[in-house]
Amino acid sequence: MTSPAILGLATDVPPNRFTQAETFEILRPFLQNNPRARAIFRAARVAYRHSAVGRDFYGVEQRTEARNAAYLAAAVPLGAATIRRCLENASVSASAVDYLVVVSCTGIDIPGLDLLLAGRLGMRSDLRRTCVLGMGCYAAFPGLLRAQEAVLARPGTLALVLALELCSLHLQPDDDSTENAIVSAIFGDGAAAVLIGDAGAPHSVATPGPARLIDTATHCDYTTLDHMAFHLTDHGFRMRLSAYVPELLAADVEGFVDDLLRRNHLRRSEVRFWGIHPGGARILDHLQSCLGLRDEQMRFSRQVLHDYGNMSSPTILFVLDEIQRSGQVEPGDFGVLLGFGPGLTMEGTLVQW
Repeated sequence: MTSPAILGLATDVPPNRFTQAETFEILRPFLQNNPRARAIFRAARVAYRHSAVGRDFYGVEQRTEARNAAYLAAAVPLGAATIRRCLENASVSASAVDYLVVVSCTGIDIPGLDLLLAGRLGMRSDLRRTCVLGMGCYAAFPGLLRAQEAVLARPGTLALVLALELCSLHLQPDDDSTENAIVSAIFGDGAAAVLIGDAGAPHSVATPGPARLIDTATHCDYTTLDHMAFHLTDHGFRMRLSAYVPELLAADVEGFVDDLLRRNHLRRSEVRFWGIHPGGARILDHLQSCLGLRDEQMRFSRQVLHDYGNMSSPTILFVLDEIQRSGQVEPGDFGVLLGFGPGLTMEGTLVQW
């Protein structure tokens, strides 16, 4: 068979949408002891974010149980709506899905989202399932890999990946550190679903077919585990995002990308589309410089950061959606998707339309 391909893609967000200025005002009582907080929010290059909770959520103390209950209340309907749109885009019924991968690290329960969503959507009782937990911003990549492997192992399989995060539930109002101000300034909520299957017959030379998953790569630096983390506390998850992250990523990413391309007989100049996880404005700046990319090649990642902030795992799929909806993709074009997260893990996927 040909390489597995993305047959359907959909993104969605919770209904509450706040401007960056509104978010700062909501959180200002908790950030007022940090004189740099306002400047950090302004420098984030985030204009809007969506949230599963309203303005009053942090008006009272929110412990982990309450945050997790809010996660389940919002994640199930958001996940179901996102999956339905993805399947509709591919003209596929929920009962046709053979394998479901759910990616999330901002809430947990047993039975989890996989079972709750499968039952709600009417998926088959012999549905095979995998949950990808605790991987953070790069987690969509191992989710896609599990789906890709399922399709390769069983020709004709349809595998669905849902990446869903509600980061706003875990803001820490009792922490006036600069690091917490940075986290509060960039993270938002969102969900994305992709359907993976056989690309089928070749498409017209005039019309790009679905994005085929050509190759993947992973690298983890075990000496920097404390630079990016997400720790469970009595008041939700506390995020750690070291100020050195941009420099650490830029130090290794060039060789990482070139190795992925070299084994597929490609150079960076032959890749037309770049989808880089917008972990933050400084990260995008460093990677653009390191990889020698033009502003035009960075615009999809910067647009998602501007419109949604960093939504953790689904964010890279929002970037891919921006690329595909741009109307610029032509048959045969190559794209590289890059993600980064805890452990200072780098993930890459090479796609071709």
